[in-house]
Amino acid sequence: MKFENLSFNMINDDGIEVICDITSVIPNPQNSNEPYVTYTDYMLDNNDEFLSYYGQIITENNKTKLKKIDDADLINKIIELSNDEIVKYVNKHVQENLS
Repeated sequence: MKFENLSFNMINDDGIEVICDITSVIPNPQNSNEPYVTYTDYMLDNNDEFLSYYGQIITENNKTKLKKIDDADLINKIIELSNDEIVKYVNKHVQENLS
């Protein structure tokens, strides 16, 4: 866990507990209280780049959860939203904190 407020543990698809870090936060235009996030578990892809995943932060019954997003259309929408200049600025500072 690199940074307590950007890190979390989760069980991956193989049933292994892994440490993940949020790499960007993207505002959700439909619900500002449930932003989208990209995160990594530091596993590498075939190009030796960290794998990235998409999720949405949801709060239910005073508990915060991360809902993984697999829907390609929604992922494309999140990518479009992340290209906004303000979002880029904020996420640049998130990345600097991870370095």
